[in-house]
Amino acid sequence: MHRMIVMRKLLLLLFLIYSLAVTGKAHAQIIQNPTGRLETGVSASVGEFYLNVSGFVSPYASIILTSSDGTFIRSAVADANGNFFISQVLINKGFSGFCLEAVDFARVGDSTTCFSFPPATGSITMNNLFLPPTLALSRNEVAQGQTVTAFGYTMPGATVTLKLSNGQILTTRADSKGYYSFKVPSLAAGTYEIYAKATYQDKESLTPTKKVELKSLSLWQQILAFLQDILSKIIRFFTFISFGPLWIAIPILILIIILIIRLWPEKFTFLYRIVRRTATDSFNQTPKLLHDWWWVGY
Repeated sequence: MHRMIVMRKLLLLLFLIYSLAVTGKAHAQIIQNPTGRLETGVSASVGEFYLNVSGFVSPYASIILTSSDGTFIRSAVADANGNFFISQVLINKGFSGFCLEAVDFARVGDSTTCFSFPPATGSITMNNLFLPPTLALSRNEVAQGQTVTAFGYTMPGATVTLKLSNGQILTTRADSKGYYSFKVPSLAAGTYEIYAKATYQDKESLTPTKKVELKSLSLWQQILAFLQDILSKIIRFFTFISFGPLWIAIPILILIIILIIRLWPEKFTFLYRIVRRTATDSFNQTPKLLHDWWWVGY
C-alpha cells in the first residue's frame, strides 16, 4: 500500500512539472507572437504635382502606367470605344518619364511606349495619345525559310503597318473588333526586330519603345538549339528524379551524337584527324566507318 501511495505522488509530481512546462511555453508564444489590434505608425510623403494621361487603344485593353524604372503606378481599362483615362496621379518635382503598357482584352499581345521629358516643375497633362497596336508572334524562333504569323489588336478598322528591321513593311486592316494578323514571309537566318503601328481617322499611333524579337535559325543553329533543349531536359530530369535513370539517359545521348555524326560526317573530319593522328589526313577526306572510331563505340 505504501508503495502505491509513493507511485501516485510521483505521478502527480510529474504531471505538475509537465503542466508548468506547457503553460510556460504557451505563455512565451503569446509574448513572442501577440495577437489582437496593434497600433502602427505610418509615415508617407505625397507628390507635389499631378500627372493626367488619356488617349485610345484597342477596346477593353488594359493600360498599365509605370515609372521609367518599371515601378507600378496606376492601371486602367479602355472602354468599348478604346478610350482610356488615368488622372490625378501624384508626382514629385523632377519627375521626368513614365511608360504605358497596353495588353489587349484577349491577352494575346502587348505594347509598351515610354515617354521622357524635362524634369517636372508643375502638373503634366498628355491627351489624345494613340497607343501602338498590341503585337505577338506565333513563334519567336523559326527555321530558316519558314513563315511566322504576327497578330494583335488596335482600333477597329484601323490600318496596321508591320515593320521589320530588315526593311520589310507589311500592311493590313483591322477587323470590326480591332484584330489583325500578318503572314511574315520566309526570312534569311538572323535576328529581327518587329513592331506595329496603326493609322486611325488620319491619326498615326505612337511608335512602341519595345520591339518584338524574331530569330530565324540556320541549319546549324537549329541543331545547336535542339541539343541545348535535349541537354536542358536531361539536366531537369536528373534534378527532379533519382540518379537511377542515368544508365538510360547516357546511352540515348550517345546515340543522338552518333546519329548527328553519321548524318553530317563532313562536319566532323577534325575528330577523325585527332583520333588517327596522322599527317596524311586532309580536310576533305571521308571519315572511316563507325567501328574504327573506338572512342564512340556502339
